[in-house]
Amino acid sequence: MASTGTIGLLLAIITALITFSAFRRPSVFERYAFTVDGILTHREYSRLISAGFVHVDWWHLFFNMYALLSFAGTVEWVVGPWKVLILYLASLVGGNLLALYIHRNDSSYRAVGASGAVAGLIFATIVLYPGLSISPLFLPFRMPAWVFGLVYTLFSIYGLKSLNDNIGHDAHLGGALAGIFTICLLDTDVVRVNWPFVLLLTAPTLVFLFFIIKRPDWLYIRGFSLSRGEPESKDERYNRAKFQRQQEIDRILDKINEHGMGSLTAQERRLLKGD
Repeated sequence: MASTGTIGLLLAIITALITFSAFRRPSVFERYAFTVDGILTHREYSRLISAGFVHVDWWHLFFNMYALLSFAGTVEWVVGPWKVLILYLASLVGGNLLALYIHRNDSSYRAVGASGAVAGLIFATIVLYPGLSISPLFLPFRMPAWVFGLVYTLFSIYGLKSLNDNIGHDAHLGGALAGIFTICLLDTDVVRVNWPFVLLLTAPTLVFLFFIIKRPDWLYIRGFSLSRGEPESKDERYNRAKFQRQQEIDRILDKINEHGMGSLTAQERRLLKGD
């Protein structure tokens, strides 16, 4: 297939079939979904991949598969079908790993969809052809691919930091970053020829990751300031306290795992009991 690519078409068909099965049988949805508890507690690592083959509804499926079929053929033409599959799966796992890191203390968090993998394909196309003219979905104008990629990245960071919608911005960022790194490994000419665009599109995400690793509570602070002096709302104080409590509980559980219950202080025991 010249326009969609063989692998792109195959992935779209498989994803549609599994998603349709999940619509009819909730047990399939539950078995495939990305869940923090399933991955970290029960070690069901296959969910990092299986979650990309189920979707919430038909619109969710349509938008992801439309984007997949729009970009997969271009990448396949450059690197071949099997490398497209590697790129797709690497981006899917990369997006879900970032989501897992960000939500690691929220055992109830769950997600589905191929958006991380699709983001990887889109950004692989962008670093291959940064000057390509792209029309954002259903909008009546076009822009250079690198501009679209930069706007997409900054919007994803804003969406993840603002915490005001139900979009998987973490999977988008992680998938895009994994897609860029993977295409650079699969086609080293990308780095040699288009390195300024690789740097431009990865730098914002890498800086963002540095901040959330260095200061995990920054995600729960209103705005983008690094100052600790800004007034917080009631919800922000609650989220911060919840996060800090979970961090302390994780530390205590690690201590039990290494040294046993007898190593706990009285205060640690009370915290573990919820007193």
